[in-house]
Amino acid sequence: MKIVTWNIAGGFTMKGSIESGYNYDEENLNYFINRLKSVGADCISLQESHTPTNESKTKSQGEIIAKKLKYSFYNRPYDKSHIKDENLLSLVNLSKFNITKSKYVLLPNPKLEVVRPNGDKWHTHDKGFLISEIDYKGEKINFVNGHIFPFHHFNRNFMEDEFLNIREFISDLLKSLSNKPTIVAVDMNFNDLSVLLPELFKNNLYKESFLNIETAPGHGQQDHIMYSKHWNKEDFKVTKTKSDHYICSTDISLKQNKF
Repeated sequence: MKIVTWNIAGGFTMKGSIESGYNYDEENLNYFINRLKSVGADCISLQESHTPTNESKTKSQGEIIAKKLKYSFYNRPYDKSHIKDENLLSLVNLSKFNITKSKYVLLPNPKLEVVRPNGDKWHTHDKGFLISEIDYKGEKINFVNGHIFPFHHFNRNFMEDEFLNIREFISDLLKSLSNKPTIVAVDMNFNDLSVLLPELFKNNLYKESFLNIETAPGHGQQDHIMYSKHWNKEDFKVTKTKSDHYICSTDISLKQNKF
């Protein structure tokens, strides 16, 4: 099974140097569709996909991508977009296999604010996890998508004591899912998850598919694919793009003696 995670920034490519992450160029959803098509993934998690506030006029990007690539999907808006007006940021799970059900789990919002160098006032959007159950080879597996607060943009560190409740919330949630085959494909906005969420890696509860590889230009490894002890990793790849995140993919196989 090939897994992909990609923060698609509302379908916007970047212009010039993209290390700052704010130089949005043009909306070009076809670029993202074609890149995803070339990967040939079985399951895809997308962050910062756009859903118009008036879907009666325009379909969500999640639905457009799913129909173009012939995937089953679940699209979950979670807060207004900072990239394009009259749109909501959304998590999207796509799968070549049947998605039987999905639920969204909202994280506690730290309610941070900051004034950017250009004078814009930013606040932390609501964030959370989209958990889908997928039929795969006679098993029900968990496919988890998530997008976590970019504390670095607010001149804060996720490891501060003030945010312990959020770290514990995430750890408890993912631990609760690990009793059956689970894949976690997320934009964590944090480099080292063994430091951030150490409980997840005790007794091989989860493993990372790759470590210390830049996935967001100028920001190190922000994106992660983790898998429960029910899987074997076969390979991984991080592919550069014209957006502010790279495509991260992992090939895994379900163990025969997984229980």
